Amino acid sequence: MLKFENSISPDESTNGPSDDSYVEIELAGERLELHPERGMWWAKEETLMISDVHLGKAGHFRKHGIAIPQEVNAASLRRIEALIHFYQPKRLLVLGDLFHSDLNAEWSEFCHWLTRIYGLYDLREFRLVEGNHDVLPDAAFDGIQVNRCANWSLGPFDFVHDPKNFRLQATPDRIAIAGHLHPAIRLTGKAKQQLRLPGWWWQARHQTLVMPNFGTFTGSAVVDMKSQDRFWMCTGELVMPAE
Repeated sequence: MLKFENSISPDESTNGPSDDSYVEIELAGERLELHPERGMWWAKEETLMISDVHLGKAGHFRKHGIAIPQEVNAASLRRIEALIHFYQPKRLLVLGDLFHSDLNAEWSEFCHWLTRIYGLYDLREFRLVEGNHDVLPDAAFDGIQVNRCANWSLGPFDFVHDPKNFRLQATPDRIAIAGHLHPAIRLTGKAKQQLRLPGWWWQARHQTLVMPNFGTFTGSAVVDMKSQDRFWMCTGELVMPAE
């Protein structure tokens, strides 16, 4: 059901993601690339996946008097575009929590960005599987090409935001790809120093692959690994399996 092979080493290039820093896994007969920019590439369907972007979160805090740099939102959009430039997807699939909260100026920034992306690249679809933070009114999407849904299926996969939604309706031959949990693993050094790294969490019991949060201005939760689970951690430069 699940196979993987590790890559060799990270690329030092600053021009975007490299092709030798990812891990390739095979899930339900489909090959998926886990990339250090926290994106996942499904080449067969020309689909790039990310989750839990939380655009607008910095603006939300600034609106409430907390000084957060405006650069946070722009940096996330640049990272998404770097992945689009690298993979040239026909579809960008976001597994929930695209925008963090109520409308603010950063939504307008996203809308202008998306219009430019459609003009520059051969992107055919931007699909959003809505999450608990996706509470913007329908009118906010007027004039931009975003297909929204509560869940979505393609091939052997059911795409949901919250893994619990898959467990409620799962069938034995289906695999879920989800977000919401912001999974991370904690590494402890000999001097008891600790490092928390985000990544992909394969929940064997629930037949679910949980994506890392794409947004960096948001928290993470250390996972409770079971014996058959797997985890691939993302260092920012490469993806590697957690042993």
